[in-house]
Amino acid sequence: IQDSVVYLTGEIDEHTGHEFIARTRTVLLNRPEEDADKPITVLLDSGGGDAYSMFSILDYIETLPVKVNMVARGRAMSAAAMLLSSTTGTRLASKRCTIMVHEGFTMQSGKASDIRAASKHVAKIEDMCNNMLADKTNKDAQWWQDNTKTDLYMTSEEALELGLIDEIL
Repeated sequence: IQDSVVYLTGEIDEHTGHEFIARTRTVLLNRPEEDADKPITVLLDSGGGDAYSMFSILDYIETLPVKVNMVARGRAMSAAAMLLSSTTGTRLASKRCTIMVHEGFTMQSGKASDIRAASKHVAKIEDMCNNMLADKTNKDAQWWQDNTKTDLYMTSEEALELGLIDEIL
């Protein structure tokens, strides 16, 4: 708590999102008064997860009164890469970190009409993600759409070049 560090590891899902919010609130409420304006640092190591939980975490981060620095160690894939690239503070990755982004997908099954509806919804989420990446990087949304049709794996150096991160540790 005194170091204002929060860990975000494993699959990003509802549980992880709620746990992250609780831990962040604990840091904010319990750190010394002289550190009230100090950024929070999130140590991130995740293979990704649920887009809805990722949006929940990002929406929460954007409401905080302090910046949130994100430090990826090991891996930041899929939803974790979106968190890394879209945080409000400095975006960092360790030198051997693997970062990956990809297009959206659905696991929908059932009636054809439900599958079509789910596909349209996933396309909207994908557009939101591509626009978020465009806002935070030096590539436009169309570039992200074109280049994430398959998993786009990056080294820290490649992520830095694309503008997904600000620094390599």
